[in-house]
Amino acid sequence: MAGPFSTLVGRGIRRGLVGGHRGWQVVLAVGLVGRLFRALGGRRPTAHRTRLEVGEGLEVRHLDERGEDG
Repeated sequence: MAGPFSTLVGRGIRRGLVGGHRGWQVVLAVGLVGRLFRALGGRRPTAHRTRLEVGEGLEVRHLDERGEDG
């Protein structure tokens, strides 16, 4: 299922570029600029959730900017 952001960009393409509706062209432009800023903004933190059974352990590692163990 697509999120609301993807839905708006898709509608902007269909109704704005294909249909020629000026308002949807603006929605498309704003959506694409938003995606560009999000892509240029760098990595977002990652969260993982795992259920551990009794007796299991957990090791937490951190990678530096180059992807090497730190």
